[in-house]
Amino acid sequence: MILVTGATGHTGSRLVKNLLDQGRRVRCLLHDERNRSRIPAGAEIVSGDLQEPDVLSAALHSVATFINIAHIRFAPALIPILEREGIRRALFMSSTRRFTRFPCPSADQVIRGEEAIRNSSLDYTIIRPSMIYGGPNDNNMTKLVNHLRRWPVFPVFGNGRNLIQPVFVHDLVRVFAHCLERPETIRREYTIAGPEPITYREALSVIARALNRSVLFVPVPISLCMPLVRVYEAVSTKPRVTQEQVRRFGEDKVFDITPARRELDFSPVSFEEGIRLKLAGEA
Repeated sequence: MILVTGATGHTGSRLVKNLLDQGRRVRCLLHDERNRSRIPAGAEIVSGDLQEPDVLSAALHSVATFINIAHIRFAPALIPILEREGIRRALFMSSTRRFTRFPCPSADQVIRGEEAIRNSSLDYTIIRPSMIYGGPNDNNMTKLVNHLRRWPVFPVFGNGRNLIQPVFVHDLVRVFAHCLERPETIRREYTIAGPEPITYREALSVIARALNRSVLFVPVPISLCMPLVRVYEAVSTKPRVTQEQVRRFGEDKVFDITPARRELDFSPVSFEEGIRLKLAGEA
């Protein structure tokens, strides 16, 4: 039995389906009953909050492998429970956010989560994806697609030459499946990203071409954006753009995926192919 947390999310739901398709037994911890329909048919469901020790302990009954797709910030609290319940094999999804060069509370959470995992007695694997995209409900590219589909003008924070390396969701899911099959991945960490970095402006152009749209990209200096975003964050209860997000347009997000290529047969699709699949509804 495999217990998956974060099973109703963008990556988690696809991972559960992949595991079920392989004939594996999967149990999902469901926090919000409104999201029950997002869990693929065939999975066992246990309702409860990941942060309630008694709920997690009950969900771990007869479990051989734990896969945490929920935020890695939960890891320090989860690990003592896993160790107490005798769980050995555990896979954790982390984030390349940890590599940002800017002070960032979310990056600090990732770093602390990874450190707790390394210091545990678990047979862990840390899987650290870059920006994940694919399907109609990803948090990143869908917003860009919708905007480029609707508007002929698109503001670009900075000069658009910052490098990004997004990873297609099904490529990421296959990494988890491969790690389950390979004991040599125990106590290993893998950064997972697209096959090569592209500029943010190139990514926008790929999406516009796939939509058969002509879009004017207008550079907006980050130095001019920051004061406006700061005010916007102060007055908005749920800001769609934050200072942290804008600031990160000023850095390259380039990652070495050589270990994953070598040890996991990781062969990610190009961004152009991934966007084609996304828009075709195949993801």
